[in-house]
Amino acid sequence: MWNWLTLLKRKDPHAAPRLCERCASPSLKRKIATYPVDLTGRLTGRRVDVYRVELDQCRQCGHLMPTPEGQAKVKRCVKVGKKIFLKGLD
Repeated sequence: MWNWLTLLKRKDPHAAPRLCERCASPSLKRKIATYPVDLTGRLTGRRVDVYRVELDQCRQCGHLMPTPEGQAKVKRCVKVGKKIFLKGLD
């Protein structure tokens, strides 16, 4: 018997599978980890570490790529991190 929650959580079977950006392997493993982001411009040399980001890790080369949800979190955290660093520079 189908539960309505299982229908909401199912992935779209027609969606294209994600590929590794480095080696184009389709074999990815979901992982929660810290994702470092090096800043540029006036903040060159500084880094924002974003904790507990949902990532896809390639099983062939080990490359880490944020999932779409993880990328949204990284974007939010980097925005706040930049504000904090710039406030300290003034």
